[in-house]
Amino acid sequence: MQVLTTSRPGLLPARLALRPALQTRRPLRVAASSSIPSRPSGGSSRTPPGSGTPPSEPVTNGASAAAAAAPAAPLAAAAAAPSTGPQLVTVSGPVTVSSVLPPAAVYEAAANLGAYKAATPFWKLVLLGWLAGCYVALGAALLLMVGPNCGGIASTNPGLAKYITGAIGFPYALLIILSCGSELFTGNTAVVTAALYEGKATFKQLIKSWTASYLGNILGCAFGTFLILNSGLTPMLQNGINAISVTKVSYPLSQAFVRALMANWFVCLAVWQYLSAQSFGGKFIACLGPISAFVCIGVEHCIANMVFVPLGILTGVSGVTWSAFIFRNLIPVTIGNIIAGAGFVATSYSLAYGSLGKKVFGK
Repeated sequence: MQVLTTSRPGLLPARLALRPALQTRRPLRVAASSSIPSRPSGGSSRTPPGSGTPPSEPVTNGASAAAAAAPAAPLAAAAAAPSTGPQLVTVSGPVTVSSVLPPAAVYEAAANLGAYKAATPFWKLVLLGWLAGCYVALGAALLLMVGPNCGGIASTNPGLAKYITGAIGFPYALLIILSCGSELFTGNTAVVTAALYEGKATFKQLIKSWTASYLGNILGCAFGTFLILNSGLTPMLQNGINAISVTKVSYPLSQAFVRALMANWFVCLAVWQYLSAQSFGGKFIACLGPISAFVCIGVEHCIANMVFVPLGILTGVSGVTWSAFIFRNLIPVTIGNIIAGAGFVATSYSLAYGSLGKKVFGK
């Protein structure tokens, strides 16, 4: 790298313009400084320019060390002083930048998040659960507007039509829930359980968190359903409402349960990946993959069903009733979602990276 200096010795120019007639060019190799701390992953903060130790022995190209010593001192002073002009940033050695946390750190982050949720007052959990239910309803409206209305694509490429339905709607809802701050019951089954395993929450706090978030989700989904039905959008959403609501109350109980296991496994893995990602773009991708997968495959999520099936009931879809919804879908799906979040995700990762593994298998 070349540093250009003016004809007046001892001054660093505010602008480094190539004007050979007015300036002389002194090539300078900037040495690495070990006083610059590493930049945190994700780009959350950077060391201010000029805060590091300037190079003490710059090496010149074709000039003696003595000749280079004169501009070196003013350069150091200029780099250390605040300035609106160009600054030097030095890097010490190779820099490894990772946009994701390692698995053990992700589990620790999940347990810490669960501890925070466990300590949250009941009323706030209900309020934040209400918000999450509203966001699920908004995501459901987007899903119903786009995917089921792609009739031309569905007739020639049904797999693509299913993926469009999965990718447009619920991934955005989960991203809003996690990034803006709200309480989704199905995610809490994993993170609060992790906090329980690590001694950061009590069983009583876990039950409080699950109960309050589930109640809030019911209220939020009900409010979101009310908004959809009174928005004038229902005719454009009816194709999806008809197909989805009928399907969800038609499974045998065993299939509804197994599909619920699969669904919340996907959802909790999306939460895990969200915690791992250290950039907002990475967090969106973390939500996009698992959530689009569970919708595309056609598995069962109890909170999403609190929007789809009531929409079918309230718009008069044949065969879709409250009793069928509660007993053939909501109860077995809720149980399956709990087992997937608390068992498949929280328990597995506590065995691998947390206290449970040490208790069961030792060090």
